[in-house]
Amino acid sequence: MAVIWSFPGEENRRSNPYTATLVAELRQLGHSTTVPGWSGRLFRRCDIIHLHWPQKVIQQSLPASLRSITAWLVFLAVQKAKGARIVWTVHNVASHEGLRPRLERWWMKRLMRLLDGVHALSDSSLREAGAAYPAILQKHPLVAPHWTYDGAYPAPKPATGPRSIAFLGDLKDYKGLDLLLAALEAAEPDGRRYVVHGLPVDGLDADVLRDRLQALRERGWHLEFVLERLSEQELADRLAEAGLLVLPYRKGQNSGLAILAAERGTPVLVSRLPAFQPLLDELGPPRAVAIDSPLSQAQIAHSFDAATAVAGSIDSDFVARRAPARIVLEISNYYLFLMERGGGSTSR
Repeated sequence: MAVIWSFPGEENRRSNPYTATLVAELRQLGHSTTVPGWSGRLFRRCDIIHLHWPQKVIQQSLPASLRSITAWLVFLAVQKAKGARIVWTVHNVASHEGLRPRLERWWMKRLMRLLDGVHALSDSSLREAGAAYPAILQKHPLVAPHWTYDGAYPAPKPATGPRSIAFLGDLKDYKGLDLLLAALEAAEPDGRRYVVHGLPVDGLDADVLRDRLQALRERGWHLEFVLERLSEQELADRLAEAGLLVLPYRKGQNSGLAILAAERGTPVLVSRLPAFQPLLDELGPPRAVAIDSPLSQAQIAHSFDAATAVAGSIDSDFVARRAPARIVLEISNYYLFLMERGGGSTSR
């Protein structure tokens, strides 16, 4: 089979198990997935280089970012000259952090010239990536969805309290926690249980956020908040006790958290972003409901109440369609296609 180098790979399991799952499934299919150190990357050869979140290269100090860009461009050019095919999975068209956008754009445009293939998680993601980088639409793009996490996270502990309306994960501006809080601030306390659990990052002011959450609690909202990063066990437990996960994202091409919630039977209330449309189409209400802008407490409460009957039950068809083995097989076949033909469009 093929020699495949995924960046990142298994080492990324704790922050996001997506690539670790990819590597494990590729190994099951018989591919070689061991990535050498930097010297080996230059002097050995591989068949496929699969890149994820390449924007992270510039999220260091400026001198370190420039050194990283140079090293990556040399490495990719050397391997391409040896016959390697380079593939990019479009998790995000641009980084959420927005650090050094001009440098990021410069780096990404040069990376696009080296690509042989593109894997998008949805048609809308491919369209957005193509709008930013039109040349990739000629790179034989594959559209295959985000797989489930299939055991990458621990089983939850038995839930004991009432079901919650939850906002979970690292707290970043684009995820729209402020929209949820504004909806509660504009309404009267309703007796339902609300949970916010995550670490404020990317410049979000933890003190301001804490004051805002505390003010809601003092007004009578049944609101629990923990401004710390969730462990994997805590995430599993919080999802299991949630009757509704609220994801009022402002932007994004996908949400792994939405997939994890769906596979574990937690209903979701999501923004009307193109990225969420496949999930809305597959699950439908009350398992997956689109937010009517602006987000209101009335819609949150209605969605939560409507989802009571299905919360905690798993849609087995969704899990089967999104099984890692099934989707990684498509990606494996895509690799072989690129190796044989070198470069139209392949879609589910």
